[in-house]
Amino acid sequence: EHGKFNTCHGVWISTLRGEPEVYIADRANNRLEVFTPELEYKRTIGDVRMPCCFYQHNGQLFVPELGARVSIFDADDQLVARLGDGQGIKADEIKTHPDKFATPHALTVASNGDLYVIEWLPFGRPRKFKHTPAV
Repeated sequence: EHGKFNTCHGVWISTLRGEPEVYIADRANNRLEVFTPELEYKRTIGDVRMPCCFYQHNGQLFVPELGARVSIFDADDQLVARLGDGQGIKADEIKTHPDKFATPHALTVASNGDLYVIEWLPFGRPRKFKHTPAV
């Protein structure tokens, strides 16, 4: 049911649509639930793998997923990009794949667009991705 969570992991107040909305990462149910500020259910965003938290930058919502990727959504909850899908790579081999994620757990975006991702691994793995605008 909507509003019944299995590992409610992250909460974000999004202003991408103008009016504030509450986004909740329902990690073990592999979904994002969206509510009004009064916590009235609005909609569900699926097709995420164990979402952790959120970060809003430049009209987009960034979601690190413990399921080996980072997803980026636009203001209409449409998928814009998926980064570093490392699903299927063994944990002991992930160090040899600098372009892939194992377990992105948190992230932030700098004002210049650089992306910083922290992965939940025994050896820790903070990562920086330099923003390079399209020409």
